[in-house]
Amino acid sequence: MKKTILFLMLFSIGICYGQVQTYYVKPVLTDVNYSPTEDSSAISINTTSPVNKLFLFIGGTGSSSSKDYNALRLHAANLGFDFINLSYPNNVAAASLANSNDPLVFDKYRQEVCFGTSISNDVTVDSLNSIYTRTLKLIKYLDVTYPSQNWGQYLASPSSINWSKVLVGGHSQGSGHACYLAKQYLVERVLMFSGPNDYSNFFSGPANWLNQAGTTPINRHYSYLSLNDEVVAFSKQFANISGLGMLASDDTTFVDNISSPYGNSRCLYTTQPPGLVLLNHNATIKLSTINNDVWTYMLTSTIVAGLENNPKVNDIKIFPNPAKDFIFLALDNPQNQLVYSIYNVSGQLLKQNLLVQQNGGYKIDISFLKPGAYILNVNGLPKRFIKL
Repeated sequence: MKKTILFLMLFSIGICYGQVQTYYVKPVLTDVNYSPTEDSSAISINTTSPVNKLFLFIGGTGSSSSKDYNALRLHAANLGFDFINLSYPNNVAAASLANSNDPLVFDKYRQEVCFGTSISNDVTVDSLNSIYTRTLKLIKYLDVTYPSQNWGQYLASPSSINWSKVLVGGHSQGSGHACYLAKQYLVERVLMFSGPNDYSNFFSGPANWLNQAGTTPINRHYSYLSLNDEVVAFSKQFANISGLGMLASDDTTFVDNISSPYGNSRCLYTTQPPGLVLLNHNATIKLSTINNDVWTYMLTSTIVAGLENNPKVNDIKIFPNPAKDFIFLALDNPQNQLVYSIYNVSGQLLKQNLLVQQNGGYKIDISFLKPGAYILNVNGLPKRFIKL
């Protein structure tokens, strides 16, 4: 009997420090089908001034959910957020897929890790071990185990998460998982640290899924990068957030020598040395005065409406089609500025820019393209055209 009690104590440990209470919960407590040797998820709550929002954090490759990211976890909890640092399969780095000749390699990787769809050749994650299922089971466990702490507010039903009250975030590969979840669900906001890292060296551009329209508006996305990142070059991360559409009405902002609110930018970067976290790739999540201010801004700033919130385009007419040097667009809902992207049929992004209305119409230079079929995407609406 004593051995059984000790065994269970090791599975779920609670620590109370001031207004923040922390639990370490092994996945096996949420479902007996998980391995008892897995790392615990780290959960922190604010017991005196909760804001009734959950920060679901997804760590980077090889990270420990019970040991890493403590500074960010405690900082968010002190601000009133419920915080989950989720234990999940994280042994395959997104950046390791960069040289694949499969245009959808990153899409498949994200889908399998997030939802357990058996589609990727690079990871093996079933539904039980997916980020979605692990999160759902953990929230349900916390709701039953700590009924006075209102974990049930993060459940839309016994089998679904109330994403409207959830901030999704992550570091490195975890930032991409957070962003991928936000493509599927309308979340409160997205916080990406040192990522996403889904840049294809083979196709010289961002992953296909980054360029696709998502459910969560782009103005709810925040990115915090290191200019000296040695895991994935800043230039490639810059291309990725551009592919997301974050730079359509924003620019990267250097945070080291200015104060919040950083010109209301959502694309931030630092040159802080890594110190004890060893890599510049980890500088965005280390404990520092600069980071504390940035984290507070990312977590609590007012969402500022931007170009991404313009009314959606429902129909596009391209003429002439086929065309040689220029195409002209007629839209059902003309606007002053829109974002357009041109892809080849393999999903590779070839060009992205603002589409500016001129004399009631729109004109796009396609003279740089080789003859063939292409996809034009305007604010999430794709149309096919032929270059002569």
